Amino acid sequence: MGRVVLNEPAAPGALEPGAAAERLQTLMLTALGHHTDERGRVYYGRLASSDAFAEAESAARALAGARVEGLTARGARLAFWINVYNALVLHGIVRLGVRASVRRVWNFFGRVSYRVGGHVVSLDDVEHGVLRDNRRRPWPPLRPFGAGDPRRALAVRPPDPRFHFAITCGAASCPPVGVYRADAIDTQLDLAARNFVNQEVVLAGERLACSRIFKWYGADFEAAGGLADFLLRHLDDGPARRALAGGVAPCAAWHPYKWTLQHQPAD
Repeated sequence: MGRVVLNEPAAPGALEPGAAAERLQTLMLTALGHHTDERGRVYYGRLASSDAFAEAESAARALAGARVEGLTARGARLAFWINVYNALVLHGIVRLGVRASVRRVWNFFGRVSYRVGGHVVSLDDVEHGVLRDNRRRPWPPLRPFGAGDPRRALAVRPPDPRFHFAITCGAASCPPVGVYRADAIDTQLDLAARNFVNQEVVLAGERLACSRIFKWYGADFEAAGGLADFLLRHLDDGPARRALAGGVAPCAAWHPYKWTLQHQPAD
């Protein structure tokens, strides 16, 4: 029940990390697209044995040579780790044979891992340790990295809560994902946040109903200036925005979170 490192054996060589992660995520999405039918359902068995997925797995093995300590710019770190996270989620779903929900795989987020540079990182490590700057997980409420863990140096500081709308946990209620680039990261994150907020924050009677992402990670939005201000910046004009601007409390009700696979199986 230990870690499942999906990109071993590692490929030799030293790579520029941003390009390596972009290539990996591009190849993962390409392989997925080649095995998705017109209804949006995925032939996972064919995907797992395809040449396209083999090429993506080769790109994943190359991450072991990524010079992550050279990611000093905040935007470059954000783009790199978002791409790595999303590729790892799909990689884990395919290789662990997930067909219903990642929640049916024991400790999926704590076990499914990549070797990146000189480090092994799980999905939890990337999300909570790096992208959230070592904040506590919702479950269990522990910090991923201890005081002496060298991976603490990889963290994005300060965290940008918009990343929550750029990563997928593999569930139907997760945001859609793409390929993120350092030179466009701010525009891409703003678009992702705006799209998600306008789909998931609605006026239900006299209350604002929201995605549970805002509940689980409320502290992230408060630390970045407050949830109400965040929603006002990203909501288009409409009933929800007008109610919030008029003093209605943000997120007084919550949508059910659908943990079925984001890409349903066709096989």
